[in-house]
Amino acid sequence: MQESEIIILEGSNFFRQYLVYSILSGRRISIRNIRPYDDSPGIKDFEYKLLSLIDLITNGSEIDINKTGNQYIGHQGSQVSQEACLALPVGFHFVKCYNCYANCTQVDFSPGTLQGGSFEFQCGVERCISYFLEPLIFLAPFCKIAINGNLKGLTNVPDELSVDAINSTWLPVFSRFVPTDDDLYLKINARGFLPDAGGSVTFCSPIKKNLRPVQFVKPGKICKIRGLAYVCKVSPSIASRMIEGAKKMLHGYISDVYITIDQRKGPQGGLSPGFGIFITASTTEGVSYSAEAMSNPKDSQKIQLIPEEIGAEAAKRLLNEIYKGGCTDSSAQALATTFMTLCDKDVSKFLFGPLSFYCVHTMRNLRLFFNHTFKLDELWKLEKKEFDEEKKSRCTGSEDKCLLTCKEGNLQDSEDCLEEENLLHSLPCQIEFTGPAPVSVYFNKENLHHENVRAASFRGHMLLNKLVKVSEGYEIYTVSESNAETK
Repeated sequence: MQESEIIILEGSNFFRQYLVYSILSGRRISIRNIRPYDDSPGIKDFEYKLLSLIDLITNGSEIDINKTGNQYIGHQGSQVSQEACLALPVGFHFVKCYNCYANCTQVDFSPGTLQGGSFEFQCGVERCISYFLEPLIFLAPFCKIAINGNLKGLTNVPDELSVDAINSTWLPVFSRFVPTDDDLYLKINARGFLPDAGGSVTFCSPIKKNLRPVQFVKPGKICKIRGLAYVCKVSPSIASRMIEGAKKMLHGYISDVYITIDQRKGPQGGLSPGFGIFITASTTEGVSYSAEAMSNPKDSQKIQLIPEEIGAEAAKRLLNEIYKGGCTDSSAQALATTFMTLCDKDVSKFLFGPLSFYCVHTMRNLRLFFNHTFKLDELWKLEKKEFDEEKKSRCTGSEDKCLLTCKEGNLQDSEDCLEEENLLHSLPCQIEFTGPAPVSVYFNKENLHHENVRAASFRGHMLLNKLVKVSEGYEIYTVSESNAETK
């Protein structure tokens, strides 16, 4: 493997995105300097489990985990460190190797083909099940076999995205890009809280290789608020107290507030006690905003809030999310931008509230892996000239709303491009990736020193001055002057 073929990445942040985008783009990656200064350098147990999950739903992926010079090779083609033995499926055998990469913490990943299928997976107790659900949602439409997975672990963790939030805010965004009937669902079979977990979730998703372009710029007005107060292995009266605290905060804004109680006993209640409240606000256009607050684990050193305070805190977070606005919850911005990039041909537009830190880095990673960029327009500037009632409804709340535009093959803004007739073109060449995600990139042929190497350009403009190697899995089409394509 040549160094030029690999995308070099640094640190442990966005670990899931790197793996997902590597699979979708078919590009090899090397993640280096993973927590090099920690007392326990390298990847954590939950990241081992994530790699195990990726290995489970793909075929032919090569994973090389190297930690402080020691390396372990599994018989199924995956290479993992010694600490990963407990996290990987039964049947792996290991051979120890030395003198690999001294004094570094690094993961090399070569993507295989997406397989999918039915499986059962233990997520552990370090991270919520949603940590593992997110990459599954990104990859699910492009699998060979529809995903039907049962994930076991923690369903609700303080200050983490919960399974309820995935169900209420992510799946509606997913459905806009992937037309579905009844094939998409996420069911909570049992709730699990820290420290002992015991939760169980079933996720099923359809297959759709070509995503539908979406133009969604009207968030609508809030018409109803629904919620769920969940209690497990504690007094049921706690749920009523949380509902009372939330309603006290929300009734001044809207009257249609209805929160139900989810009380679970026995195996469905998990192995540890806990309680919390999850609230969603729906608009007339089908947009959902969500917020959640819950109790801290029984052994936690954090201050325990009373149920009324937990309900009020969830309501405050929901009002803050409504104020941000946009056509999606802020937690699902990364999903929308990724699917906009992978859409076919037509233009996709999506109205966001203030861009989250995670979404900004998502767009940077999309540019790195797919050479796709977004056109960002501040909504208040676009609608300053013509401000009718319809546009006024979109400008309520935060003024930092952002309209994102993405077009297939959109390598730079059309406003920055020169007129077509004024450009001097060499023989154009279109390169299409035949992997799980349909991606097209345009190049101009150049006679360079290395075979199969092309200088990437679009409409005569160089792309970041980088050389791109045409690797296996790509098909090249040249276009003659008569517009007849030849392979």
